[in-house]
Amino acid sequence: MSDVKWVSVPSAFIFSGELRLDAEFYSRERLKAHILIDELKKSGISIGLIEDFSEKIFHRPRFRRNYVSKNEGDPYLMPNEIFLFPLKARKFIKDYPEGLKIEPDWILITCSGSVGRIRISDRVLSTYVMSHDLIRVIPKDKSSLGYIYAYLNTWIGQAFLTKTNYGGPIKHIEPHHVANIPIPIVDEDIMKKVNSRILEAHKMREEAQLKLLEAEKLFYTELSLPEIDENSVEYFGGDLGRKVKAFTVKASELDLRLDASYHIPLVRKVLDELSKSNLTIVPMQSILARAYVPPRFKRIYVKPEMGVPFLLPIHSVLVKYFDIKYLWKPLAEKPEYQLTPGMLLITRSGTLGRVMLVTEHISSWAASDDFIYTIPREDINPGYLVIFLQSVYGQAQIIRETYGGVIKHLEEFHITKIKLPLPDKSTQDKIGNLVIEAYELKDKANLLEQEAISMLERHLEELSGVSL
Repeated sequence: MSDVKWVSVPSAFIFSGELRLDAEFYSRERLKAHILIDELKKSGISIGLIEDFSEKIFHRPRFRRNYVSKNEGDPYLMPNEIFLFPLKARKFIKDYPEGLKIEPDWILITCSGSVGRIRISDRVLSTYVMSHDLIRVIPKDKSSLGYIYAYLNTWIGQAFLTKTNYGGPIKHIEPHHVANIPIPIVDEDIMKKVNSRILEAHKMREEAQLKLLEAEKLFYTELSLPEIDENSVEYFGGDLGRKVKAFTVKASELDLRLDASYHIPLVRKVLDELSKSNLTIVPMQSILARAYVPPRFKRIYVKPEMGVPFLLPIHSVLVKYFDIKYLWKPLAEKPEYQLTPGMLLITRSGTLGRVMLVTEHISSWAASDDFIYTIPREDINPGYLVIFLQSVYGQAQIIRETYGGVIKHLEEFHITKIKLPLPDKSTQDKIGNLVIEAYELKDKANLLEQEAISMLERHLEELSGVSL
């Protein structure tokens, strides 16, 4: 019975709301949030609604997506893809309804599946077509943008936002759920501090994305490499062959691999372009100090004060981290799990080949054994390696090496055999320093945002005497 969560709820709670009988709607977190709001009211704090601060709160109707190639359509982002770093569309659509584009400085909230994840839109995001499964909140003015965002990210805001969901296996929330969330109108000085810090973090994130995009462009222009994709390669059988991805392979090129993914034409195109270039091409092994997979271990998760943040593969491509767990300190402090600034973490199980750079800000964290820990030599710019491995020239070579059944895997020796174009140090630095700055800005933004959210949480808890 110790695993059973239960709570008694006054009948007034049921009849004053949406007449909900699902237990999650009356969760401990949501009840605590209601009590906190009631205590703030009693202490004289004004309580508004999110809609009071908003010009409009809406989402778009479902529509039939017409997916096409990159050359034929506009880049399209699914809800969880708005958090990608670097931001890249995996799908392209055309003939879509009006109203799917967004403007900078809107608040975007995921409303299906993993509900309640929040992002402020920027100039980069505004160039994409957005999924209908995002609730758009247009603030009345920028002076409240950061405060609304911070409040919705506190445990109070998240309780109101995520515990109102409905549906079966896939949960949903609607615009009216967001509009009716109560929001305390606290001291103006606190609101300004929270707002300014969130907006500063938002600006850092935008700059980080722009630097990464600039580094990607420089990679191709400085190395005189063409930008290639699936449309750049020929398949056996023309258009029909392209649909089923049919191709031929010479027996002399099999390399003792009979899995088709090892021989896809895109890989051959990548290797062909590298060999035709005037660049020095070397195996990754020659420019690495070490590449290894730490021993697998039983993860002991603890409260934040007893552990260190623990990175999982999903975190490697996110501009902000969600659902961070904390690993017991004695485990995290073992040498084989230590992170160092300039190290690359490459996902090796499940979704493969995702690459992130360890900065000073997260070097005290721990990371999963589902990463390949990759340490460049001191004379190699780690940022350059990141942008290469994230490019089609790196990704195609990584993906070809995968093995396994339902869950795919990589090993460190697969990484060390990748062929890398190695320019002179000044070119490496010109490209790589932008990448390093981008990852540092991203992590600084996350720290600053968390400071603002924690400041608001503490202030509301102190005023109400209620904590989670």
